[in-house]
Amino acid sequence: MVVLSPEFTFPPTNGSLPPASAIDFHYKQNPRCIFAVLHHATKSLPTKVTYEQLACAVHRMAHILNPGNAIPQGSNIGLLVSTSSLEYVVMILGAMRAGLVPFPMSPRVHPSGIAHLLTTTKTSLVIVGGSESINNTAVQLSAILNESNTGVKFIGLATIGDVLSLTNPPEAGFKPFPPLGPMENSSVSAILHSSGSTGVPKAIRYHLEGVFKNIINQPIGWTLSGPNNRVGTMALPTFHCMGLILQVLAPLYMGYVQVLFAPAQIPVVPNPNSTLEAIADTNCDYLICVPTFLDAWVNDEHAIAVLKHMKGIMFGGGPLIDVVGDKLTNHGVNIYPLYGATEVGVVNIAPALGQTRPWNCIEISAHTKPHFVSQNDEDNTFELVFEPGENHCPFVLNWELDGKAVYRTRDLLTPHPSKSNWWKFIGRVDDRIVLLNGEKTNPGPMETEMAKCSLVHSVIMFGQARNQTGVLIELGDVSGPLPNRRELIEILRPYIKRANQISATHSRLDERAIVFVNPTRPLPRTPKATIPRSAALKLYSLEIEEMYAAIEQDAGADTLSEVQPPEVWTHFDIVSAWISGRIKDILGWDIDTTVDLFQRGMDSLTGTMLLRDLKAALHASHDPKLQAYARTLNQTVIFDNPTVQQLALFLVQHIASPNVPNSRPATVLDNIRSMIQKYDSNWPQHPRISSIRFPHILGERIVITGTAGALGSHLLAQLLANDRIERVWALNRRSGGDIRDKQRLSFEDKMLDLKLLSNEKLIFVDAALEDAKLGLSDNLYDEIRNTATIIIHVELINAWQVNFNLALESFEPNIRGTRNLLDLAFGSTASIGFPRFALASSVSVVGSSGLGGQLSEVSVRPEDAASTIGYGQSKLVAEKLLESARRAGLQTCIIRLGQLTGDIASGSWNTTDWVPAMLASSLSVRCLPAAVGTVSWLPLDVAAGVIIDTCTTRDNELLPVIHASHPRPISWLDIISTFSDVLASRVGCSLPVVEFGEWNKAVIDSAARFQGSDVDRYKRFPSTKIQSAMDGMAHADQLLRSRNGTEETESAGTVRLMTTRAEQMSEWLKSTPKLGREHVEKWVEYWIARGILA
Repeated sequence: MVVLSPEFTFPPTNGSLPPASAIDFHYKQNPRCIFAVLHHATKSLPTKVTYEQLACAVHRMAHILNPGNAIPQGSNIGLLVSTSSLEYVVMILGAMRAGLVPFPMSPRVHPSGIAHLLTTTKTSLVIVGGSESINNTAVQLSAILNESNTGVKFIGLATIGDVLSLTNPPEAGFKPFPPLGPMENSSVSAILHSSGSTGVPKAIRYHLEGVFKNIINQPIGWTLSGPNNRVGTMALPTFHCMGLILQVLAPLYMGYVQVLFAPAQIPVVPNPNSTLEAIADTNCDYLICVPTFLDAWVNDEHAIAVLKHMKGIMFGGGPLIDVVGDKLTNHGVNIYPLYGATEVGVVNIAPALGQTRPWNCIEISAHTKPHFVSQNDEDNTFELVFEPGENHCPFVLNWELDGKAVYRTRDLLTPHPSKSNWWKFIGRVDDRIVLLNGEKTNPGPMETEMAKCSLVHSVIMFGQARNQTGVLIELGDVSGPLPNRRELIEILRPYIKRANQISATHSRLDERAIVFVNPTRPLPRTPKATIPRSAALKLYSLEIEEMYAAIEQDAGADTLSEVQPPEVWTHFDIVSAWISGRIKDILGWDIDTTVDLFQRGMDSLTGTMLLRDLKAALHASHDPKLQAYARTLNQTVIFDNPTVQQLALFLVQHIASPNVPNSRPATVLDNIRSMIQKYDSNWPQHPRISSIRFPHILGERIVITGTAGALGSHLLAQLLANDRIERVWALNRRSGGDIRDKQRLSFEDKMLDLKLLSNEKLIFVDAALEDAKLGLSDNLYDEIRNTATIIIHVELINAWQVNFNLALESFEPNIRGTRNLLDLAFGSTASIGFPRFALASSVSVVGSSGLGGQLSEVSVRPEDAASTIGYGQSKLVAEKLLESARRAGLQTCIIRLGQLTGDIASGSWNTTDWVPAMLASSLSVRCLPAAVGTVSWLPLDVAAGVIIDTCTTRDNELLPVIHASHPRPISWLDIISTFSDVLASRVGCSLPVVEFGEWNKAVIDSAARFQGSDVDRYKRFPSTKIQSAMDGMAHADQLLRSRNGTEETESAGTVRLMTTRAEQMSEWLKSTPKLGREHVEKWVEYWIARGILA
């Protein structure tokens, strides 16, 4: 099957070009065509990956996996990794191109199951790594294999930065892997495995004939074909058959452009929020996901607005309950199911666009040879079986039908009443429960464990198309009074606990999900005295529905469970300990309170269980305010606060009583002090002499972090243009793309000289600052340690993010990175002594504490940071580390930055900042906000000059603290009036100026009345994204208006940064002109060009 396209040359699909060779085909025929678009969680513009870039990466990976082509073609290589989808795709294709057979394995499988898979497939080489959980699994796996004398070699995970270059040309340093030998139809291309839900997982070999018949030439994939279709595959796990098919195999032949999450230090865990954001950001035409996501979006107006403009959404891996599918289709969302299995491929067809058909029915492909085996029941159900045929050959044959070997799916379907070949999936022959997210539960062993209780007569588990399992329990004859529900659960608890211990995480039972059988309505029995499961569940369908509804709605949550609330909700340590206990009960193991839960085994289902425990505990507190607060919580709370400490702090901050104002600051202050203490130790006791005056240094050798950011780009440009600088190491976080591309784009955006990036003194370095050696090779680390004269630590791209919603604990990797850089400085063996060390800090270390206050260039106390945001608290901790390092002998300088603006040349000022957001909302409400006081905004290029002047002036010792803020503030009214004049001339809109509070109310009211989608609402009123900050500014302005003498006060409650010392160090700062019309014109022109002002 081939589709013609003028932009894209499709490879042959007759089996003559195996996947291992298809990558070379694209390298020659489609080098500039797009293979994937990467969505960045950090709001950066999407990145495109061409087939040329992919091919070069695949060949580099092939060399890594099979050095010198020494491993024989056809050897297996296991992949047990936690990594981004793009890295996983490159690994799989790299293995294929190296002549190896990739065997991706689910990290959810028990180590004994993985050992079984490796042993039965004779896989002796395994790539492992990417998370603490997988590293722990590898240790257990190694022990199991050693006991059985099975020789398996484990090798570490290569990062995408090692193989994928987004530079131009991508083939720089590229060496093709040697050609492969011929492959037969029976040759194995890849190995997958079953879930193991009915026992040990079984390996499933994907032979070449099956790859083409069962996947490439099945019609459903060609619905997506062509380079003009963007297909969101970002929510699929690559180790799963859906991931292998739709992220790896199908794109190579069908040519669609898939959308993935960009590689990051910690791989993005797909969830409904992040996936929806990626869809909107990249303009996806299609999406493929599990039903859980649709269930999460069905009541979200913003999600519906995004989804209904897509061509189609395919869901697979499990069933979708009718009420959700009906509601989505009624809203105009085009959904249809993918049906298939690892053993047979994807075997249904997609309806034509605009075709009217039931969303929950499938039509089996005419390329297959299906049989429908009647179950002879009243529901008219049939089991689906596949016989090998000319155009379809199942990878596994497990049954015999009419003397022929077939694949028995054990899936039960019922026919559409009027449309032939339309079928609806209704369940499983073997009673496996398929949860909403596609995970499968084998209830037998769990039911057996619970039935061991002497009170229990029968146990039937359920949960089809639900977020969690539940259980029907029928009691036996009980002598004496029947215990009440609470007493029964107490008796059953040990048995439920043991059942959960032997089950997968997603299968675990929640005590609230128990439905007790009414003795007056016993469960039905067959003549053989067995319980017909479907009949039993139908008999108690009402009770089951009520139970799920009660959990969802929190109705009577305190009576459904023995979840005990913490003693108080306003003490961080108590709440943190309570959360840790609940997580241990859910996951079955202890969790470090600082570790990301989703990196340690939590998923959407167990996250739901934690959320329900939290809601139940809030209800059990019997406080109407807490019960009302419980109803406002949703799963986003867990995703957005993915460590115990983050979640605890979030709860404490939102629940703390306003009548006890000291409870939160005291807790936050403890956290700040604890974080300082954690990293403020083991400084050198007998340090070498720090460099103080070396006026005869011939050339500075400077380490600078975060150069691809706005401030970092200006710093880099000025350093490269400075003849006194002989070397610059530009350290940036590994993020999947080539930093040179990002740096070039940032220079272009700011109209900086691109030729500077070709300067020989510039060395780009992919870094991981949270690693002890910064993620550098030993040679490079030693080179920097031995020769660097200055270290300038700016905010790392994608790292020290100015996110007003994150707690201090979320910034710990950045704090650790600061300490690691300080250790690098103390380890210096340079002849001049220790290098100087400068940290770009922020006015947010004190937030808006002390309305109308001023801050001199001095140390800040932890008490002053207790009321600020987590970002500011983390900067305060970093400042304290520099102070300790200074006492230990290192020359350090804390450079606190105020509000930075676009420079005078380009006007480049981030469109997501609060000032452009305020102006865009002003255009919508036809007025501008007036505030009393002044602004001390400083252009980026001047701030960069201040930092360089301070660090490179060798006539004096480095000052401990300076401020980079405008030394000549102007009144808010002057700057806002200038904005009014410039907007009138540029967009033809004359805006009156009104008091800040009046303006703020106008924005809130107008946004509330807006009739469009949430997306359009935020475009019209972007300041509402930070409405709490706007409210705070309006409140501060109201207070300042009641005072006299506000001429020397910063507007809207901001602290004024004094710059006496900085002006002494930097002539550039001292002589910088006041902000004026020429600045405002440049900013407005930049924002108009970026589309935020219209």
